[in-house]
Amino acid sequence: MIENAPSAQVIRALTSDRHVRFSALDASPLWDGVRRGHPQLDAEACAVLVELLAGALVLQARNFFSERLQLLVRTSGRAKAVVVDSWPDGDIRGVLDPAPGVEGPWLAGPGTLQVMRSSLSGQPYIGNLEMVEGPLQTQLEAYLQQSEQVLASVHLWCDPGTGESGGLLVEPMPGCPPERLRILVDALEGLEVVPFWERTPEFLSRWVNQGEGAEILSTTTMRYACRCNRESLLAALAGFGKEKASELFQDGKPALIRCDYCGKEYTISPGDLAGAGGEGTP
Repeated sequence: MIENAPSAQVIRALTSDRHVRFSALDASPLWDGVRRGHPQLDAEACAVLVELLAGALVLQARNFFSERLQLLVRTSGRAKAVVVDSWPDGDIRGVLDPAPGVEGPWLAGPGTLQVMRSSLSGQPYIGNLEMVEGPLQTQLEAYLQQSEQVLASVHLWCDPGTGESGGLLVEPMPGCPPERLRILVDALEGLEVVPFWERTPEFLSRWVNQGEGAEILSTTTMRYACRCNRESLLAALAGFGKEKASELFQDGKPALIRCDYCGKEYTISPGDLAGAGGEGTP
């Protein structure tokens, strides 16, 4: 777990005219957790991961964090895969797997976006979408339109130099008047001139609402934190066969296993694995 990780606030709100609902957050506090949890990644890679974290949170806010949400992006770019895992009780984590020797953008097609939602009682919903042309926010917009029949505008940002980052998801309500929709589109297009440091949830509420008075429906605190522990690791390794166990414990020596999400290292011996019900070594 990333110790003392700062928390990010995610708001879910409705404009005062009740024609637009939106979710927004300042994801900058998550930057520190990503940088400390993934020291092997450069700043640009961390920025990609933070954007996906922000994307997961604005998506999860649509259901008031009532379910676990996992996003998996497989690409042909500099990142082979980017994964984010977010729980309804306030923890979120992620990992980016670089593709050695690949040049160009971090996320590039052909590729897929997978979205898995898991409620506390029921089977998970899994949606798969071929990557479309455009950045990560465009992938999420396409997913919402194709898999959930929702027309929404998604905005994600992260400055790899400062870590200033965030997200905004805006949905016009059914029956939104054309004039209100035009004003909304103009406001979202104008967001490009607003510096990242100024895009707080409070500012974004006023920007989308076109003034004070947006109704805050919920505020959720999220932190970059991993749920790995020795017991869960041993349970996962217990399914290894003898051949896999031999590869893990070379010459019968303990193996050092590092969590991909938070960087924590665990020393596991063949006896630990045998005690957990695994095959151990031959």
